[in-house]
Amino acid sequence: MTSRFSHITNAAAELRRYASAGIPVLNLLLERGAPQLCGVVILIGCATEQPRPSPPAPPSSPPASPAAETDGRAPRTWSDSIEAIEAAGIRAADGRVARIGAELRIQLLNGRTAIFKDDTTKLSLSPARRYAGYLKAIHSHIVHLVPYEGTGRYLIVDDSTGDTTTVSGLPVPSPNGERFVLTSMAGEEDMDASVIEVWQMVGRKPQIEFWHDTEKEPWEPSDPVWRDSVTIDFVKNSHSDPSEPYVRTRGRLTRSDTAWVLLDSPR
Repeated sequence: MTSRFSHITNAAAELRRYASAGIPVLNLLLERGAPQLCGVVILIGCATEQPRPSPPAPPSSPPASPAAETDGRAPRTWSDSIEAIEAAGIRAADGRVARIGAELRIQLLNGRTAIFKDDTTKLSLSPARRYAGYLKAIHSHIVHLVPYEGTGRYLIVDDSTGDTTTVSGLPVPSPNGERFVLTSMAGEEDMDASVIEVWQMVGRKPQIEFWHDTEKEPWEPSDPVWRDSVTIDFVKNSHSDPSEPYVRTRGRLTRSDTAWVLLDSPR
């Protein structure tokens, strides 16, 4: 299936994804100058998403600062929300993460520092690295690889070793921390994957356990939520007319014995 709309239709939708993953962005933004946007995120949790225009070029590297401050205004564009999320995530990291110009620096538990540097001369070709937060359940920092077009991918960075795993969507950990689920939608120009995946944490390393490409489905997945350690609810986004907004229905993924199974919409 070819999607003509991106999953992230506006800044509020981007923040909602981080909230569903358990990254504590909303409270920080409420404290630091974006109450209007956070209210929108809460209110639109089950609303139909509207089309958004093609995303702008990746944000240029922020100025050197261990914890960049917002200017008191609510972020209003996709790029603004990415910068606000990074600033909030760095503040929540209690000194373990810093932005120094084009460099994102993460202090690891083994004493080393993981450095992710933007190539500011090739932002149209190389994604910008923006800090997305820390997921305690899987002992990992999350770095958003923000592309020139599309929504982008994510790096899962082990908080002790610095080992990285690249995934197609924002990880949402299970209640017991043994797995995480992610979803991705193809986007307006089919720049991103259209998948739902479940990964298992084997030791400290993520290993893919279930993968479903929805390219040939009449729907694309978003907004996964764990109901328990073996049940995941998510949203199926579909439309028959690319000029119309998505119709959102519920889907479910459940683990039976040793296999994950997609079910019809739960009641």
